[in-house]
Amino acid sequence: MTAGPVAVVGGYGAVGSAAAARLHRDGVGPLRVGGRNPDRAAALVRDRLGGAGEAVAVDVYDRDSLARFCAGCRLVVCAGGASHQVLDRVAVAALAAGADYVDAGGDEPLYDRLAGRDLAAQGRIALVTAGMMPGLSGLLPRWLAARGVTRPRRLVAHLGVMDRLTPAGAVDYLLSLHDRERESRAVWIGGRPVARAAEPQVDALVPFFPNPVGVHPYLGYEARRLGAGLGLDEVRWNSVFDGGAAMMAKLGRLQGAMAGQSDLTRAAAELARAADLDMFSRRPYQLMLLELSGADAAGDPVTRTVLARSTDTSALTGTVLALAARQVLDGLVKPGTHFAAEGLHPERLVEALLRTGALTAFETFDVPAAEAASAVEEGAL
Repeated sequence: MTAGPVAVVGGYGAVGSAAAARLHRDGVGPLRVGGRNPDRAAALVRDRLGGAGEAVAVDVYDRDSLARFCAGCRLVVCAGGASHQVLDRVAVAALAAGADYVDAGGDEPLYDRLAGRDLAAQGRIALVTAGMMPGLSGLLPRWLAARGVTRPRRLVAHLGVMDRLTPAGAVDYLLSLHDRERESRAVWIGGRPVARAAEPQVDALVPFFPNPVGVHPYLGYEARRLGAGLGLDEVRWNSVFDGGAAMMAKLGRLQGAMAGQSDLTRAAAELARAADLDMFSRRPYQLMLLELSGADAAGDPVTRTVLARSTDTSALTGTVLALAARQVLDGLVKPGTHFAAEGLHPERLVEALLRTGALTAFETFDVPAAEAASAVEEGAL
């Protein structure tokens, strides 16, 4: 199987094309690019891979089509469809074909389905949520911990995205909101999640964000796993909203779609149009600001802060996806099912990511975020 192709499902989409192009630039091959439209897959192979690959039609909702697509592959990379709807369809086909598997999304539903398969005993690998958020957002605190925070105690994260929504991204966003009530306003305190422990803020001034923003505490599974995995006493995980009035208003009218009780396709299209309105005359950006504090090896107090910024959600997600796939191919990931933030090698991932140019800024500071921001000239980033 070592000579088999690396297949990219959804390979001509915004995320998949970025992943396929990065794999090609890194010398990974042969590549197999697939989607429902073989002409678009062929165009991607021609225009972005210089013809170095094959285009194959595949439908993620057709078991036979998936089986044919995955046959003979050594690794299948999934960037196609809404992950909350695709679930483990692609993963099952990949594993049945004897291939390892890397997914840009998936979240807990996919992880739970694959964890019961005991892939470690089979020598197979499955990485889920190998994208920007979740994914890179959960890996960076682990990267910080390895930089002198021997006994981490407190993590504060501010994560903001100002960008358009893809159709699949809009569907995933709607379905994920249905289960967020218990996670909204929660904080990790004393080694466990505490519900309704923090209040949202309006027009807050957050270091390094360009405008006053809305700050919404949200303790999702990635933050909870960080709290447990790093042994933290406190995790304050915040989603940051810069504007977004049209999108927020639209969400208030889409409650049925969030619960999967109405037409998701139509609702997702409405939400994507609202996001476009919010983006009018504005430049997209993605900003992750993470501050980890605790003690060093000598027991002295220490704080490490990292700022990561980009201008294209899909490009960054696709790049992280490709780099995760590369670590699997290079034998750096242990057999089994992993969230990417936990299964990948943080130092090597960050080093490789910085070489790609997918980030427009990446800064580290040995002080809290607010103190670091005051020392940076306005507009320097």
